[in-house]
Amino acid sequence: MRPSYRPAAVALVLAAALSASGCTPDASGKPPASTPSATALFASDEEALAAAEEAYRAYLAKSDQITAESGTAPGRIDSLVSPDLKPDIHLSFSKFEQGNLHTEGNSTFDSVTIQSVTDNTDGTAVVDVYLCLDFTGVRVFTGSGEDVTPRDRTNRLPMSIRFLASESGLRLEGSETWSGENFCS
Repeated sequence: MRPSYRPAAVALVLAAALSASGCTPDASGKPPASTPSATALFASDEEALAAAEEAYRAYLAKSDQITAESGTAPGRIDSLVSPDLKPDIHLSFSKFEQGNLHTEGNSTFDSVTIQSVTDNTDGTAVVDVYLCLDFTGVRVFTGSGEDVTPRDRTNRLPMSIRFLASESGLRLEGSETWSGENFCS
């Protein structure tokens, strides 16, 4: 008989792997409209959006690879996340290794929209986006092959994602489940 803590731990680990910090919704509970702005790094919001999609795609691919390998060698994701986020990300991956868990399948995302692009005086920019994160294709297994994916897991989550952009690219700076109206129907 499998221990009863595993489904809860799996759900916690999946959420922790993607949630560290992020944006606060406004009082209406709806995502604010895009704030168009040109930055030193991006000619348009569309260019910032394309860069954010590429950066998040790389992050998810590396995250899926690490969890598929039971959370080993989490440092492989370091170039994709901000230094402040690394400890939380590494901790979430260590729970896979400690729990002798691994994933199969790939996370995806869609419905990406720009929340804002803000340039900083140091030549960097903050890019905030909303997206729908989809775990439908990801299953969690024990080392013995038992599927411990929580049956009541929410497979599509509305997310608020923050990137720090510089001349060297975008790094994930924060990620949290959107607390307003679910825009991932």
